[in-house]
Order: sequence, then C-alpha cells, then structure tokens
Amino acid sequence: MFEINQLVVLVDDPKQIIYKIININEETIELKGYKHRSILSIEKSKIKLAPKELIQKADDLEKKYIKHFKQIKQRNKKHLFGRVLHIDGDIDYLNNCVELYNACNVNVISIYMNEKETPKYIEDIINKITPDIIVITGHDYFKGNERKDINNYENSKYFGETIRNIRKHFSDVVIIAGACHSHFEYLMGQGANFATSPARIETHTFDPAITAIKIATTSKNKIVDFNQIIKYIEGKKDAIGGIETYGKMKFLY
Repeated sequence: MFEINQLVVLVDDPKQIIYKIININEETIELKGYKHRSILSIEKSKIKLAPKELIQKADDLEKKYIKHFKQIKQRNKKHLFGRVLHIDGDIDYLNNCVELYNACNVNVISIYMNEKETPKYIEDIINKITPDIIVITGHDYFKGNERKDINNYENSKYFGETIRNIRKHFSDVVIIAGACHSHFEYLMGQGANFATSPARIETHTFDPAITAIKIATTSKNKIVDFNQIIKYIEGKKDAIGGIETYGKMKFLY
C-alpha cells in the first residue's frame, strides 16, 4: 500500500504534520518530516496519505518565506550582512535552508554533519571559517519521560556539547541550536543565544535559518527584534526562544 517517498500524515494528529516515508519495515514505517525537523517510526495502521491540498499549503508557505527574504536582499544593498555557519544533521533540510540564505544574499557556509560528530570538529571549523553566526541543528527527539533529564533526548546533549566547545574560545559569535523537541533550557544554559524548543514541539525546517537571517540583517548596534523572528516561525514562542542579542550587520561607507 505504501511506498518510499510518499507523503503521509498521522491518522490521529490534529496538527496534520506531513511526513515523507524513508523506509518500510515489516510492521513499521520510518518517517521524516516533509517541512519539519522530525523523524519517527510508527505502525502502518497509524498513517494515511497526505491530502493534496495540505501538501500544497506546506509548499506555498515555503514559497512565502523565500519571497519575503528576497525583499530583504533588495532593500539592503549598502549593508554587509553577518556571515553564517550552518551545520545540519540532515542534508535535505540543509539544502532547503541554503536556498533561503541565498534568496536574501546572506553569506553562508553550509556543512552536513551528524549531530554526534559536531562537538569533535566544531572548533577547527570555526577557526577556518570565522563566522558571525553559528547554526547547530538537524534532528532531535524527546522520548516522553522526564523533561529535565538530558538523557531523554536523542541529540540535545550533543548540541549542548557543541555549544560549550564554541563558548570556550568564541564569546562573540551568536549561536542558534536545536531541532524538534530539543531541551531548550539545557541548550540555553550551555550558552546558546537562541534555541528550540520551549514547548518540546516540532520545528519547521526553516526555523533556524530564519533566526540566523534576522540576526545577520540586523545592525550590530541594535538588539534583534524577537517579534520579527517569531513572525515567520510556525510554532511561535513554543518553537523557539532566546535572549537579547545584537545583530551582526555592518554598514558600508
């Protein structure tokens, strides 16, 4: 009945989040979020094909983001935007985010790397690239037990270790970290400026890139307007939170 790459939704999901089938086992099916940073394994009886209108709505939202950020490019011709390093544990999501960065002419170095490997290499990467803004993202998963226990999260501890390794030597960079269901309080405690997810919800593919772009296109003399970030975040304050942070854009004379 089901095939690899088909788009489906969970039968009992009121949010109707769309997933792509990435593997089919005898009893279960492995899914990856179509536009959200989520991976799960579920029984075949608990999914159904996604309606075409729902898929179109998700695609239209992505196009809306890209159209908006192209406008940023057009009205900031005399500015030097902040330089972004985006490390992602999912190549598809990474490529989508790069398209968004390119839409507004934000300089990005993109690296596809497993979440567990990132802490080992992050310092060497930063020394070579010298970014203003660092995005550390990919996939995560809250196992549904005690929220405060970092061991109940798939990748939050690796995101946290990466943040700590950055903060050992690089105090001035802006760090955006986390993915779906990540331990928000833990990541902020390790030194992130912005992190997901305060309410342990699914986050959109673009959420970390949107945050990075808003920082990159805000003057270094101004605090980033958080309301202008969550304006384009599907889950609003449930999906991402942060602290007062200055932008990274410089004026050209």
